[in-house]
Amino acid sequence: MSLPATTPLFSPGKLGPTRGTTQPPGQNSTKSTNRAAYYPSEADVREYPKGIFEFLFTATFGDPDRRWGPFYKHIRAARKEGRWREWSIRDIADAVPDDLSDDLNLRESEISSRRNRRSQSISGSRYRLAEELRRDVRPAHIDFEELLERDVHPGDYDDEFYKSHYSNLYNNTVTFATKWFDGNVNLENIQESGQGLNHIWTTPLTEQFLEYARLVAHEDYETGSWPIILNDGTQRRWLIVGILGQIMEKKIFNELLFGADDDIQDELERLDSKWIEKEGYGRKAVRAITARYGVEGRLLPRKFWPTVDDLAAKTVRIFLPLLNIFKEVFPGNSKVDYTQEIFLQELHALLSYAGMIQVCMAVSPSIFHFLSATPGARMDYSLESQSDMGLYRQSKEYYEEQEKHWKEYVNATMEGRMVQNRTGRNIRVPQNAIEKRTMEYHRMRGAKVKFAVFPKVTRYKPENLGKGVEGVEILDDKDAIFEDDQKTIEGQSVIDISNTMVVYYQGLIYPEEGLIEALTLDQHLDMLFIKPNGLVGLFGKLFWALFSAIRKVFWHVLVIGGFITLVYSAVAGTDFLKYLLANWFILIFFIGYCLYHLASISSRKGELLSAWSVVVIPLILLYFIGFAFIFAQNEAAKNDPTTPWKFNGTPIVAKQLQKLLRESRV
Repeated sequence: MSLPATTPLFSPGKLGPTRGTTQPPGQNSTKSTNRAAYYPSEADVREYPKGIFEFLFTATFGDPDRRWGPFYKHIRAARKEGRWREWSIRDIADAVPDDLSDDLNLRESEISSRRNRRSQSISGSRYRLAEELRRDVRPAHIDFEELLERDVHPGDYDDEFYKSHYSNLYNNTVTFATKWFDGNVNLENIQESGQGLNHIWTTPLTEQFLEYARLVAHEDYETGSWPIILNDGTQRRWLIVGILGQIMEKKIFNELLFGADDDIQDELERLDSKWIEKEGYGRKAVRAITARYGVEGRLLPRKFWPTVDDLAAKTVRIFLPLLNIFKEVFPGNSKVDYTQEIFLQELHALLSYAGMIQVCMAVSPSIFHFLSATPGARMDYSLESQSDMGLYRQSKEYYEEQEKHWKEYVNATMEGRMVQNRTGRNIRVPQNAIEKRTMEYHRMRGAKVKFAVFPKVTRYKPENLGKGVEGVEILDDKDAIFEDDQKTIEGQSVIDISNTMVVYYQGLIYPEEGLIEALTLDQHLDMLFIKPNGLVGLFGKLFWALFSAIRKVFWHVLVIGGFITLVYSAVAGTDFLKYLLANWFILIFFIGYCLYHLASISSRKGELLSAWSVVVIPLILLYFIGFAFIFAQNEAAKNDPTTPWKFNGTPIVAKQLQKLLRESRV
């Protein structure tokens, strides 16, 4: 199924911002966040009391709807009213119709002709995405030949090409996140009775979602903390855009050639590793030539669309818990096209568009560098641009008001006057002017990164390769080089394709030593209390807590016991060490040799061996040899009664035990 370039997401000739959602990367947005939001609450749905049998069953085995946390009542009402269907990627896979175009043995010309006939049938009318997906749930493909108005790559693309397409990718990502996750919906009024707003993060979010959230977001503790990031529609939108930006950077733009088949991918990795110490532009030129062979005179590699399909399916799984929630709490007029098939289609289009940009970068001899902001870092205005100035303005105004109240209270108290503390927090009053200046220094605030929204792209392009700088006068002032020299001197051009897109908050610049300004997401999650779901859930929590404690004790005993055994054997006697060297030296040497080479291979790949390989295997081997040694000593004592009974190679402990046995018999 082919998606023409005239879809709602992409239009030929319009590669800049779409529908005015935000500014292109590199420009600050002045979009206001003061909107009349929709506030769903528990009162919006009907209460369904439990009958006696349902109550007994859920009290014993747990209520399946409880796992949705504060959205429990919405999910329960939807289930009771017969409209609840939990979305799953398996539903789409099961709905895929049989199609001969999926036959790998079908000639490529036949597939192309069928795709062209289908494109022609819809080219004369408005593309109806929902109607097409009802006939075939598989995501359609963007016609990049129509979008780029070419069917092969040129020698290279100019800077404007990358700027326009990357800007379009960013703006469409914002539009996508706004539609599916913002919706102008604020969730702060939804809370499970007795649990509070902080439990918004107790919804069954996927581990991948939490992992990406750690890379994207930072807490602003005094203006809503972590809950507001999911509650507020605007902040939720920038969180999702940041997560999508990280997925694109790590899974698409970090590839040597996105969608390459295995042979081309192996060759690219081999060349990159072989010439790792060589000059960068030469390595990139070699990879660009190999990448052009990989696309085989076309725009895209052979495995491009299967790779997009796989990445899109995995990305859908990351967001499924949130989508299942939002389809129940979003207002009815916004749920007309709120289906998982349309979500997958639009996500598929975004990822394939990013993949197309990466392929164009891969076949270029230029070097492209991606840089994401670090949440919590101080502002770097030379590299960063704001996606939303409204959120930063709100944070700044709040802290300026707090600072005003703090100074008012401190000045009045130091002068002996009584005033009301309007900060809402305890204030430590300085004892003198020096301490006050110190406190004011530590209270200074400035812009810091709250959301790392989208990565920065920099293009490094070689100029006049091989011409050198001979005969050119090198001046101290770089701006004094004449224009004629710039056309002949060897060098490079550095072009900013986009700035790093961020959202700021007003954070402490010079916090006091030891002050915890914000909690990490893991710390926030650890603070949340999740009620056990039924007796089975309670016993499960107790069992897991006991199992974790036993596991920790076991490893401590294993490691400490192994260390004590080694020390004791070396100090108290040498029989065990002699036995070790005489009987097990070859095995120990072989295992150590294997571990060394495995560690060496992993190190070259930038990976580390697991603790199991490095620590546990040698300890288990040591204990096994120790038991074998004790067994051998005991067998020797049985065969020869005159041989003193030895424990771990030394007769000291054995003699004491024999003495105690004789005394007990008396």
